[in-house]
Amino acid sequence: MTRADLGADRLPCGASVDSLLEQVADGAPPSDPQHQRDCPHCRAAVHALRGLWEPVRTLAAAEVAVPPDLVTKVMLQVRALARDGWHTVIAGPLGSTRIATWVVAALARSAAGRVPGVALTLGRAGPVTAPATGALGTGASPTGRRRRDARGVGVAGANVVIILDVVAAYGHDLNALGDAVRAAVIRHVQALTGLTVLEVNVTMVDVVEGGATTGTPETF
Repeated sequence: MTRADLGADRLPCGASVDSLLEQVADGAPPSDPQHQRDCPHCRAAVHALRGLWEPVRTLAAAEVAVPPDLVTKVMLQVRALARDGWHTVIAGPLGSTRIATWVVAALARSAAGRVPGVALTLGRAGPVTAPATGALGTGASPTGRRRRDARGVGVAGANVVIILDVVAAYGHDLNALGDAVRAAVIRHVQALTGLTVLEVNVTMVDVVEGGATTGTPETF
């Protein structure tokens, strides 16, 4: 079974999983570097695809017979990335747990908002437009509100990429504040979900006088 035999699937941002897999398998640069740089869905998927494709790459380079069903098994896992594009999936011996992307986003913004010096946190929407159709697989077509709630977070399996815009209170070291936000988000999300946070990218978009420096500032 080839990649083409399984048809094309897309991530919530609209990117083709087949194209991302070809990029990973061929070691090629992204076809749209700006989108992939700013899109948490693509970044999470590329991380996951590298891990999924590594057994194929390793066996192809060795003088051994590649199991005939290896590529099929890998491709089935690749398809799952698109099918579950709006949910993380943690498999266990008795079943699996799915966590919606907007739940992960809420946890991330809550953790960032509690860091002293953060006046406001916003999920980064970026140049990402989710398709309006329901062709993303079972449970993968949330409402517009849920999509807005999930902005700035991309998931692939049990892996997460988070992008946050932060408004800082005046007088704080912005580099140190970014590090503190990153550490708080990773710690909070991993502790409450068991997911692997691959990246937390923080952009300081503004500084305000008299912003909240303790407690829970407003988040969007």
